[in-house]
Amino acid sequence: MTKRPKKRARRVTSYFNVGDVVLMGKYKNMRGQIVAFGEDKWGNPTVEIEPTPKGRKQNRIIGLFKIWRADVKEGR
Repeated sequence: MTKRPKKRARRVTSYFNVGDVVLMGKYKNMRGQIVAFGEDKWGNPTVEIEPTPKGRKQNRIIGLFKIWRADVKEGR
């Protein structure tokens, strides 16, 4: 068996860059900025996101396929 998800993850991570504004959360209405990329213990790609109105909020580590680019959703 060959592992194809790595190729797909690489293609999607090239779509996002550090510093891009993305939408996250259940309803994709929370803005955040990408800080770093990584992997979880199973090898799935993850993204570290810093909330845009920072305040006292912590950075979130989310699965790569659970975020949207902000400019795509707004139709820019």
